[in-house]
Amino acid sequence: VPGAVPGGIPGALYNIACAQAMLGRTDEAAASFYNAVASGFVDFFHAARDPHLEPIRGHPRYGAVMGGWGKILDARGEADLRAAEGALGRGYTSARDEGLRLSFLHALAGDSFDAARREMERVGAWGDAEVFPAGWREQPSARPDPWVLVLLPTARDFAALVPFDGIGGYFDRGRKRLIAQDIGATLRHEFFHVLHWRHMDRLGQRHPYWIMEGLASVLEDLDEGPDGGIAPAPSWRTNIVKRLERAGRLIPLSRLATMPRAAFVGDRSRANYGQSRAVFMFLLSEGKLREWYARYCAGFDDDPTGLAALEGVFGTPLKEIEGRFRAWARGLPEVGETLRPAPVWLGVEVANGPGDGVVVVGSGAGARVRAEGGESLRKRDVVTSLDGQPVRSVDDLERLLTDRQAGERVELEVRRGTRGLKVTVVLTDRDTAGDGP
Repeated sequence: VPGAVPGGIPGALYNIACAQAMLGRTDEAAASFYNAVASGFVDFFHAARDPHLEPIRGHPRYGAVMGGWGKILDARGEADLRAAEGALGRGYTSARDEGLRLSFLHALAGDSFDAARREMERVGAWGDAEVFPAGWREQPSARPDPWVLVLLPTARDFAALVPFDGIGGYFDRGRKRLIAQDIGATLRHEFFHVLHWRHMDRLGQRHPYWIMEGLASVLEDLDEGPDGGIAPAPSWRTNIVKRLERAGRLIPLSRLATMPRAAFVGDRSRANYGQSRAVFMFLLSEGKLREWYARYCAGFDDDPTGLAALEGVFGTPLKEIEGRFRAWARGLPEVGETLRPAPVWLGVEVANGPGDGVVVVGSGAGARVRAEGGESLRKRDVVTSLDGQPVRSVDDLERLLTDRQAGERVELEVRRGTRGLKVTVVLTDRDTAGDGP
């Protein structure tokens, strides 16, 4: 069937229903469609538009399923949550967010789950303000979005659930399941995918990989303002772009925008992801991101690549836009990252931790650390913020230390077991701090 739907048994049953309907076997098609929904198919927006199902639109069984759209999705969301609880066992806590239509199952400690919820709410608010059309999340009660199950597992369970190396999580659109190892960059990236897919499903569009991954990457690294607002920040991904520009090896936008998925995630995936993120940061810096997205969606049928929308918002040919983009990339700051650390450090060795911060794994000679009550940082302490800015990974920490100087004091929020405390640290020059044990 052209346009077949992926997704294991539910997707296979749905595709069988389409084939049977096209062959005129309407009773069988209606039964297969019913069985697809019963086994987990929830992409009702697609079904409502799919021309292959046209022969069964008037069938009572099809009508009963589509008429129960909201109730079926609610039941499926609850069933998916209960199945995950049974599979993962004890040590997990569940929750639901009716507004975002999310179910949660997590193994986070302390108030880290509240922090994860805030991260997702902020991603949603940023998307509403900077990307998606006004009021887009408002929906008729009869045709709501499917529930998405958000899993925030232990490191051991994550390794069992995610059969891929080198990733911190993913969003399985077919199963409507988001899995994240951390509540920072990965959670923000994958949750933007949830929102983006919801908008695409309503429009009946599937945007190319450079757009989906570029937009989702924008909020991986961010700065937080005093009012709680967030803004995308330079990161290890923009470091890659800056080095590519310096070497004259930036990917032509015409090639990036037409790159097949296999090539995008292939040998040069870091460059492809980095430049895609940078293009959307460039649009944001020019105040044109939301206008570009609106033009792009409106003209999707004529140009699914996004290049025509780029020329439309700038009013200039693509070659001139590329020149402006290169100049912007040239002016990006280089920030600290795991492989190229900042020149100063906390005086303790840290590693990526349980998802909500970095864990102290050792101390360095000559480090000067002062904590409230006279305590010092200890091994297994989890650092969750620096001067009010969230720290979820070593890359976060190195980025935040980029412009700091030796001798500066920074305030850390630390979790020690179930107790939270604040620690003031005097930063040390990395080159003169001495070696750790």
